[in-house]
Amino acid sequence: MVQPSTPAFLILLVLLLPGSLPAAPQDAARQAQARPYVETSYLIAPRRVGDFVLHDASYDEGRKYSGAGFRYAVEGHQETRIDVYVYPAGRMPRASALTSGMAGFRADLGRAVDAGTYADLVLGDEQEFALVEDATVAGPDTPGDGNGEALEAILAIAASGNRPSGRKLPMTMTLQPHGWPMQSAGYLFYRQLYYFKVRASAAVERITPADFDVLVDRAARTLVPAIEVANVGACAGSVIHVAADASPEEVARELVMQATEHQGYNCHETAEAAGVGRKSAEAEVVEIAYRAEEWKAP
Repeated sequence: MVQPSTPAFLILLVLLLPGSLPAAPQDAARQAQARPYVETSYLIAPRRVGDFVLHDASYDEGRKYSGAGFRYAVEGHQETRIDVYVYPAGRMPRASALTSGMAGFRADLGRAVDAGTYADLVLGDEQEFALVEDATVAGPDTPGDGNGEALEAILAIAASGNRPSGRKLPMTMTLQPHGWPMQSAGYLFYRQLYYFKVRASAAVERITPADFDVLVDRAARTLVPAIEVANVGACAGSVIHVAADASPEEVARELVMQATEHQGYNCHETAEAAGVGRKSAEAEVVEIAYRAEEWKAP
């Protein structure tokens, strides 16, 4: 078997990626003007994921920007409650989204203290948190010398896009008005144009800190990938921008990076194309509709 050895092979590989290029950039642009960037988001939360069971789903249409909340219980751990909040973020680089989202998270905690919900709030060190525990893929800046290494680096970019990381913030507080000492952890992720925030809490006397930490890490790694936001709107179309003077390797790199990023938005032309009906059979679905001015293409 002959090994491909020209940069053209890299281009061909990327062009074979599903959804990596639009049929016609002009059509995508016209479509973006004709319909909102996101018309409808379907937040799909499975009723059971392993030993995690959905107990409640909440959504206030009058506060759509607060998104929806999903409360899960885990069998054998009645002392721990786990809430996953899913709310719109918009299109932005992942690093910027996490920085902004964590600032909002900390501000919310401050407001809870001011309102008298928490006392004695102590925040631990903010940590990077990978959804895949053993993720060891190379980052997008992996250098490559020669065609083989260049291909390997480009594939690493695509792989890293499917192994998102977020932030973890451990904390302790006293829950008022009962005066109960609590251990808690918060997690924040940016995926599918939304924030996914996990909050888990338990009374200090009910579970050891070590067991609590293992349990809530597992909850985040189980529930966040299982909950899906399927977006429908003009975001389904994409235009990939490449500099006219880019080298073949640079073109391939940009195609993979931008196609991977776009696929991560989970955007579709219709709810049927997103498989919403099929996915709803064993899940709670929250449908959030947007007006044209509420979501705009960047």
